[in-house]
Amino acid sequence: MKKKIIFQKCNFNNIYFLFFFIISFINILIEYNLSFNKDESNENNSKFNLYLPAKILNNLYIANVSDFLAIIPHLIRQRFLRKTQNNISSVEIESKKESEDLKLIYNEKSILETNQKKKTILLYCIVVGILDFLEKFALILYYILYTDESFDLFSFSCIVPFEIICQFICSFIILKIHFYKLQYFSLFLNLGIFIIILFIDIAKCVGNKNSKIWRMFFFYPFNIIFYSIEFSLGKKIFLFGYISIYLLMIIKGLIVLILSLIFSLIILLADKNVFIRIGFFFRDKKYIGLIIAKIFSSFFSSLLTWLIIERFSPNYFPLSLLMYEFSFFIVDIIYGNADYKKEDWDIYVRIFLYLVSAIGVIIHNEIVVINVCNLGSDTKYFLDLKVQSEELFANTDNPKIIERYETLTEFELESVNPNKNENEN
Repeated sequence: MKKKIIFQKCNFNNIYFLFFFIISFINILIEYNLSFNKDESNENNSKFNLYLPAKILNNLYIANVSDFLAIIPHLIRQRFLRKTQNNISSVEIESKKESEDLKLIYNEKSILETNQKKKTILLYCIVVGILDFLEKFALILYYILYTDESFDLFSFSCIVPFEIICQFICSFIILKIHFYKLQYFSLFLNLGIFIIILFIDIAKCVGNKNSKIWRMFFFYPFNIIFYSIEFSLGKKIFLFGYISIYLLMIIKGLIVLILSLIFSLIILLADKNVFIRIGFFFRDKKYIGLIIAKIFSSFFSSLLTWLIIERFSPNYFPLSLLMYEFSFFIVDIIYGNADYKKEDWDIYVRIFLYLVSAIGVIIHNEIVVINVCNLGSDTKYFLDLKVQSEELFANTDNPKIIERYETLTEFELESVNPNKNENEN
């Protein structure tokens, strides 16, 4: 085939990525307005300033409350399903009566298998809830240990390439997703990008002696690993069936709620000032409005994440991560918080490497097929072409077409471009 780069057809479900980009932009805007300055944090002398309370409120409580908003679409879905079932129930009853005696043993076996699957799904849901809590706790722990410090990661840091690698590996191990030449190419490409940006980050930390960002690199990887496993297990739950995205969010929310209450009790016994300072965010109507907006934006962000995982796979989620990073960069420039000097040459290198990483993710998911050095030979696109060619050979009576398949070499060449023989007719 002459084409070296092949673009797959767009799917309607791709619109979820656009929605995710929009909601990410809104989410970041809310976070910027919900933030506070150092003077506000230190208005009272206390063991805990506002950094820890803000992280607990934002990452734990608001995110947990947002999960329960899924009850509304879940109830709507249940009502719609009941109506559908009522319409076909009469037909099913008649068919069951006719075949009841013949399928008693089979039905008992199928009921047993269904109950076993449901127990497995419930166990996975509990594990997903625990992982979701641990993912949030990994970042909260930073503020428990370093109560008077905030952290700001470098723009386009090594974190996102690390997230991409973790998600690919978790999908490979948990979901048994096969890696072919393009997938391995994408994995090692992102691994190389991660190493390059990591060295740049280390150089920046060494150059800036006052920077405490290096501490965050000991906490953030755990956050990434936990949610990478969570997304892969979530996809496994959807593959089993019997559960919707909304029900998964509700069950996950219940598990996180229980663990959050236990965590809150421990913090309360350790120092009640943490909860007193959470009250700071409820003094002003501005903060209350932003908290409500954050609950809704977090819900839609979580919903779109799970929709992408369910409709595609966890390996598509890195596209959302890259969109989020670019959204953060845009908002940073709008608010003037980004101080990019001419000597900060690394920002341009980072942006370029992120764009290359995005191309790698697109290649990994076969959105774009690279037909160079036989990289695309095992992709769905070329396998479909081969099947079409085999069907054409099996069903044809045309001597001219049969002649072209007399040798294996000719057959393989024809499978690359099956439309060629049709044009000759």
